[in-house]
Amino acid sequence: MNLSRLITITMLIVSFQVAHPAAANDALERLKADSRTALVIHSSPNDSTPRVIGKLNLNMAGSDSQKRAQAFIEKYRDLFLPKDSLSEVRVHRVLETSYGRVTQLGQYFEGVLVYGASISIGEDHLNNLRLAVNSLRPVAQLTKHRKQANEKVAIANAVAAFTYNGSQTRDKAGIETVWFASNSELILTYLVTVHGADPLGDITYLVAGPQATILYFFVRSPMAAGYAYESNPANDTYKQVDLLHLTSDQHLTGDHVTVYNCAGTTDCSTKEQLAAPDLNGDYLIEPTGDNDPELFTDMFVEVQAYYAVNTIHDFFVDVGWSPSPISVEVNSRMTSPNAMYDEQNKKIIMGQSSYLDTAVENDIIFHEYGHHVFGAVASSGMFEMDQYGPISHGLAMNEATADYYSCSALDDPEMAEYFAETMGPAYFPNGWMRNVDNNLTCPDGLYGEAHDDSMIWSGFLWDVRDLLGQAAADSLYLDVLAVFPSSVTFPSTTQAYMETAALTLDQATMNQIQALVDQRGIEDCVRFIGLRTVGHTGYIWGKAQLGGMAAGLDFIPGELHYFLEIPANATELSLSWNTRPATGMDVVLLVRKDQPVEHSLVMGWPPAINSTYDFILESDTLISLPSANPAFEVGHTYYFHPANRGQSTGEYTVFGNTDVVATDGGTDGGSDGGADAGGDASAPDGGDSDLPPECPEGYDAAKYNGEWVCVPLCKDGFEPKLEGEVWVCAAKSSGCSCQTSDRPAISMGLLLFGLAIGFRRKH
Repeated sequence: MNLSRLITITMLIVSFQVAHPAAANDALERLKADSRTALVIHSSPNDSTPRVIGKLNLNMAGSDSQKRAQAFIEKYRDLFLPKDSLSEVRVHRVLETSYGRVTQLGQYFEGVLVYGASISIGEDHLNNLRLAVNSLRPVAQLTKHRKQANEKVAIANAVAAFTYNGSQTRDKAGIETVWFASNSELILTYLVTVHGADPLGDITYLVAGPQATILYFFVRSPMAAGYAYESNPANDTYKQVDLLHLTSDQHLTGDHVTVYNCAGTTDCSTKEQLAAPDLNGDYLIEPTGDNDPELFTDMFVEVQAYYAVNTIHDFFVDVGWSPSPISVEVNSRMTSPNAMYDEQNKKIIMGQSSYLDTAVENDIIFHEYGHHVFGAVASSGMFEMDQYGPISHGLAMNEATADYYSCSALDDPEMAEYFAETMGPAYFPNGWMRNVDNNLTCPDGLYGEAHDDSMIWSGFLWDVRDLLGQAAADSLYLDVLAVFPSSVTFPSTTQAYMETAALTLDQATMNQIQALVDQRGIEDCVRFIGLRTVGHTGYIWGKAQLGGMAAGLDFIPGELHYFLEIPANATELSLSWNTRPATGMDVVLLVRKDQPVEHSLVMGWPPAINSTYDFILESDTLISLPSANPAFEVGHTYYFHPANRGQSTGEYTVFGNTDVVATDGGTDGGSDGGADAGGDASAPDGGDSDLPPECPEGYDAAKYNGEWVCVPLCKDGFEPKLEGEVWVCAAKSSGCSCQTSDRPAISMGLLLFGLAIGFRRKH
């Protein structure tokens, strides 16, 4: 076994203690006895500590929600924080929901927040506790590392990494001190967020140790793109609208939004309010002449942004939430057209390039405002790390929420049609950037990039909207956001959704939603995907994101993992992969037998990470089995973790299968070892017999060109279609027999880091 020791940049591993002491068992039994109804308890796969407790019906003493929540924590503390009497649990905020109130609490050690550690407690209108969503972490037994450089050094190192390759910043970097928990260690860490001007977006760096060593990075809020009008210029024409809630008679300043014009500067240094009312107090500024949105000084987009934010604000008020005021900056010059939400300064930035102004598409203004609401309601972080590496599911849920509410407000599942139309079919052949009415499932639909992966969750939300109707679904999801866990996974958010929904919906409706959950595969989804002959495409960061700080870094690990079961009668193993862009990337596979590849932090100077794997595959492999070099044995399952040794960010497609000995002594074709329903289901099964084959779960037998094939079971509005050699679910209205895909041909993340990457391969 090889241990790769990464020196310059390390990865923090956030995990729970596996042990569940007797005291925790006693607390659980007391809770079961105290509750007036039978509990439903969901636990983390790596820990028996409850993650979601539903069907709770408990009365706690206390004059308000905060005191009742604190009383609940103290009484059952051993259940959530076994062997940890030192951590504090403090109330962050109390939110009103349709069924009562939610109290959100965070965990602190020595007065500093423990990153990703929180608990949300929901109670009904009768003050009965009904739901608890937990991500508290026992840390008292962990080894403590408190030494830090000063904040100025930490910020300087982060900014140096960001600007190394010529990237520009905007505003001052933000810094926060938190504890990060590893398997056995608790590390005092800076979170330094550097704000990018064009087009990276904000990057949060994890910085620790007396030398302010950068441990890892996360793109915190990658930019989206768009325009406005009532919907967007691809769907309608501009029209006269009401500009509500104005508090100024000179500029576009109101109760809920203030709009500024950057006049083509990258940092909005010329920020001013150019749009002025006429003698009647109106802003009848048409998008023509001097106010053509293609210009960097037009005033039309000021009016558009003001109208859009007030429209989406009032939409959320109808849903059940009154968001706080924000500002919007329009005509912000960018090389690539983008827009983003700046959480630190509570503002939306609508960028403009030489060929496209993003401030003319309500889809995206609404989307960015959705980030504002998510931050105000949910306690979830954007990123997470565990023993398997980085996870961006928190950001994916954030993006999904922004997409869903934007599309719901417009009653249109397609996002940013005008932007897609302007960029052209080479990048967006479907005519939209993302689509919440999709057929993506987990884990096979994962890509390892937050915007793409968000469509699995937003697709589920749209499914529920079709079932319940807009008003009920929108309100329900706002209640769910209030109890979202700080540490986000697909299973934890799904469980939180289901237990929250159960507080207000009948069992028949819950059964229908459960069927949607099962169809998406989100309740038990992990980021481990079976290898197959048709390949799976994933996204991976390059070392360039850390600039000069990456000099001693062996590789950047991907988010997704793969596995392949080698049958006892296997005779040959085939593994191959390719990348886009073809140059600048150096993707290898870390391989481990019978266990996933893992990473664990070793604190010291310098900090380091031990990456546990058996060997590295550096190129395509076609070998006879068993094999000594590389060492593959039949009858075992192998795990593969893509890692990028190159500078460029991009995507890879990895393929894998085995040939096996048939029962008659011959060779029986290829086998997708470990592949699930996403595998090559198009091959006929059953020989010369006319009996239908046995198909994997999620597939059914059908005749195609006179032969039996296994085709996927599709939801309403979709039908099986052959795409290359693989059957997929394609929209019935597409009119396309083989090219339709549920996923856009380019992820927004790829667009941000260079259109030269081209569009995604369909899979």
